Amino acid sequence: MGQEAERIVAQAESGLARVLARTDPHRDADLGDAYQGRRVADVLAHLHAWHVLFEGWVTQHRSGAVPAFPAEGYSWHTLGDLNDALHRAHHDRTYEEIRALLVTSHHRMIALVRELDDATLGSPGALAWLGDASLGSVAHECLGAHYAWAERVLDDAGVPTP
Repeated sequence: MGQEAERIVAQAESGLARVLARTDPHRDADLGDAYQGRRVADVLAHLHAWHVLFEGWVTQHRSGAVPAFPAEGYSWHTLGDLNDALHRAHHDRTYEEIRALLVTSHHRMIALVRELDDATLGSPGALAWLGDASLGSVAHECLGAHYAWAERVLDDAGVPTP
């Protein structure tokens, strides 16, 4: 595993551990205005859904297709609509269900990042469908940076740190 992958994985592993340490004791908490009146489980569902998107991008790229980035029918200008669609896809799931899905998709993403070399992860503009971004920066956004976002939502909602 290259240095770029190590950095991404280390931040992701510690980030997920912090998020779950906070959400497990407060699994039924309503996050109010901090997250559009949604629940703790909805934060985990959001994280999981972005893992699935990342996996799809890499799978499509590896098959020779050009991935729809961020998703089919959406652009970065309609990101709020995409996030709302992702929420609708998971809003009926229990905390336990979505937690299990998140942990599983996290492990799949970690394995995927570990498969990629530093040149693939760290070269901005190397993959045309990413524009000027590198695959490593996108992986980090879907892992460690997204976990930091989740912690900020929990902070804003007053969910205590253990």
